[in-house]
Amino acid sequence: MREALEATRIVDSETGGALNSGAKSAALSIFEGTKQRFFAQLLLSMKLPRLLPAIDTAIAEGQVVVVQLVSTAEAMLDRRLADLSNEEREALEIDLSPREYV
Repeated sequence: MREALEATRIVDSETGGALNSGAKSAALSIFEGTKQRFFAQLLLSMKLPRLLPAIDTAIAEGQVVVVQLVSTAEAMLDRRLADLSNEEREALEIDLSPREYV
């Protein structure tokens, strides 16, 4: 992180002092927010392989299943899609068919 701040001239490479304290604060905030989103997505992805079969089993047993989504990650998806070229968007294969449990 120190090297990135030095390379972008937010921090002085010799003294380590901030050349632009607002930019340093913003960069650190963006880094921490990105790190938190990454680990939230990682934890969610680790839970899904067990969650989906558990839902199927509960429904097969006649139970009702309620799943709460804390985040749909729609804003992140919108940012990622905006970065794609038209050709890359056309090559995407997204399965939008809903799973029916009723």
